[in-house]
Formats: sequence, structure tokens, C-alpha cells
Amino acid sequence: MIPEALTIGRVVLSLRLLLLFASVAGGLLVTWLIIGARGDDLRRWVVSSITNAALLVVAGWKLTALLTQFESIRREPLLLLYASGGRAGIVVGALLAAAYLGWRIVGSRHAELKPLYLIRASTLALVAAGALFIVLYTGTALHHMLTEGPSHAAARGRAAPEVSLEVLPQAEGEAKATLSTAELIGRPVVLNFWATWCGPCRAETAVKNRLAREFADQVHLLGVNLTNTEAGLDAVRSFVREWEITYPVLLDRDGRTASRYGVRGTPTTVILAPDGTVHTRIFGAMSYDGTAALLRSLVE
Repeated sequence: MIPEALTIGRVVLSLRLLLLFASVAGGLLVTWLIIGARGDDLRRWVVSSITNAALLVVAGWKLTALLTQFESIRREPLLLLYASGGRAGIVVGALLAAAYLGWRIVGSRHAELKPLYLIRASTLALVAAGALFIVLYTGTALHHMLTEGPSHAAARGRAAPEVSLEVLPQAEGEAKATLSTAELIGRPVVLNFWATWCGPCRAETAVKNRLAREFADQVHLLGVNLTNTEAGLDAVRSFVREWEITYPVLLDRDGRTASRYGVRGTPTTVILAPDGTVHTRIFGAMSYDGTAALLRSLVE
């Protein structure tokens, strides 16, 4: 497996998305070179059509996020920038892109752009992009395995590191309480690493609230706040009150827990199986449908 994110200074990017965009650009470049200068009209058609199709994939992905997370996005429209449409969104986007390419091929009126040429050129670009993605993904995975290996103890399939963290006190002077992951074995555990300044964290808060309600008797859902990056506990308390969070919020005051769990960016969610092993890691805002389906499979 490849790392979930690439950190450049304070910027954290999804490595999978970067590989995907690089693959599309590379596929277009390969197609451009193979067609050659004599096919300028065809080259322009391919670049325009594949680029627009890629944008439609993103649009379909976001449209699915809007429909499935409407209440959260209605409350704060900017959250649409971070919300994920999940696998369903990818399917919707792919269908939109395929319909668009079909329409472009059938509707071409250029004398030199025969439908067969357009189909071949589009297929070449998509196959080149797919092959390049496989090469980049495999190469990245091998490089990560050979040079770094798992950089943390919370890799999939391993026993999760046992940690004990302070529970967020509701008011100044309140007695401190702690919660240990060792106490939670027997049920699935959702550890969500987040911060108040993180846009995607806000995007998924409504999802976490819903999951916490629906799986209250079956799953432990915990928000692990990266407290060492916050302005203070008052900011965390205000966020909890604003979003009406009812699940426990734990304080990672020194960042050690995030480090042990290999957190490279927020939000990162680590889902533990009932036996205490790491089952799934999610980088970025969670979708309700995908996470709920996963939790159902763990509690059945």
C-alpha cells in the first residue's frame, strides 16, 4: 500500500488523487505524441474531450456528496469543497464522463474526425492513463516498502497501539478523566484524528454525529483532537458545542498518539476490529454510506 498523504510543508495532499491527475495528464501526453503533428485537429479533440470528461468525473463525485451529505453542506456550503462522494460518486462521475464522450463522438461534424478515429484516440488516451496509473501506484508502493516500510505501528492488520488519553473536560476546573483503547476491545473502534481548523474535519462532523447515534450500542466512536496544534481548549470546547458533538473527544496534547497511528494529515480515521487490530484507514472526510457499510460488516 502507498502512503495516504503527501506532506509538503503545511500542505497535506492525497497521494492517490495526485497519482490519478498525473496519470490523466500523462495519458494525454502519450496520445498527443502518438497522433503526431499531422493530426492536430484530432489531438485537440482528444485533449478537450478527455479533460472535460475528467472534470465531469469530479462533478459527479461532488454531486453525489451533495446529495448524500445535504444537511451538513446546507449548514455550511463551503464544506462541499471537502466532502467525498465515495465509490458511488466515482460511478456517477464515470457514467457522466462516458455519456459525454459518446455524445462528442456521435455529434462530431468535422470531416476529418471520423467516429472510428475518435473512438480509437479516446481509447488510447484512457488506456495510457490507466497503464500509467498502475505503474505509478506500483512504483510508489514498492518505493515506500523498500525505503521506509510501515512508518508506524498502526498499519492494516497489525494490533493497534494501546493509548490512554485525557477526555475533553466540559469546563475549566473539571476533574480529569482518561480513556484507554485497551478498555474498548470487544467492539469496533473508530478513532478519528481531527482539529478545529481543519476544513474537511468540519465536513465530516455531521457524518460522525450520525454514525455515533446509529451505532451507539455497537461501536465506540472517538474523536482524537490534535490539541498540540490548537489555540487552546476553549476553541475545542466551542467547536464541540457548535456541532453538538456527543461522542467522546480525547486530547492528544503532545502529538504522540497521532505519530504512533501514522497520521500525516487531518482528518485521518483509523477503524479497529473488535479484536483490537487495525481494519481500515481513511484519509480525508468520511462518507456516511461507505463508513456505515463497513461498520455493519464488523458488527454482524
